[in-house]
Amino acid sequence: MEKKKIRAQIRKEGKSAKRALRGFMKKGDQDKLHKFRVGIKKLRAVASLIETTNAKTDIRNKLKPVKETYQLSGMVRDSYLHLQLAQTLPAADKKYLSAEKRSMKKAARKLRKDRPLHLSMLRRAEKKLLKHIPRVKDKKVRDFYERELLGIGECLVSSAGVEEMHDCRKRLKVLLYNFPLVEDALREPFNEEYLQQVQTAIGDWHDQVLAAVLFPELKSNTQRMLRKVKTATENFQARATTAGKALIEKKNKSWG
Repeated sequence: MEKKKIRAQIRKEGKSAKRALRGFMKKGDQDKLHKFRVGIKKLRAVASLIETTNAKTDIRNKLKPVKETYQLSGMVRDSYLHLQLAQTLPAADKKYLSAEKRSMKKAARKLRKDRPLHLSMLRRAEKKLLKHIPRVKDKKVRDFYERELLGIGECLVSSAGVEEMHDCRKRLKVLLYNFPLVEDALREPFNEEYLQQVQTAIGDWHDQVLAAVLFPELKSNTQRMLRKVKTATENFQARATTAGKALIEKKNKSWG
């Protein structure tokens, strides 16, 4: 995988993240804030891929300049989502709603107040990443994806805890975020559509579990959503590749 391809991906995501952050600071658009956070996650995913496939490269720390911005944006986003959820419930606590609104506004004000600093830190992080890009061998990429798919499959089978399952999802999202970048280097088929379904099912369940801590009336839904996760992750290793999916469909037809 050539350096120029990796650099192009970093520039693309960096530009998108800066544009989204400006959009939020200008109009308070929550979709823009979400896009900013996704952009940072994609940059982290690229850095993680590079670091994992190059033992002598320590590149993830180049994103440290955006840590405070990312954390503040997370505080705004979490409060916003909690408010959205609370307002759908019949007995939302007014004191809680007021506290969440104050928390959201405080973090948003801090982001806007230090706008030049946050944008400067984002540009600095992007430049640091671009400066330290090594060449990544295709074989290393293939080995990483094959090893991670196996590891994620084992993780999904053995993990029962909320955070352990969340860690499985984070590993999966690294593969998904980097897939457009590495697609030509992969040897084994990669069932992107199925893997997106898996990470979405885990994410929805994880969000529901966390929400149920704040709103106990939501707890009854968590087991139903967990069953959905278990169904989605059955035969994970086979379904994770289009070849495995085709094989399962062929067997099902022969049995029918």
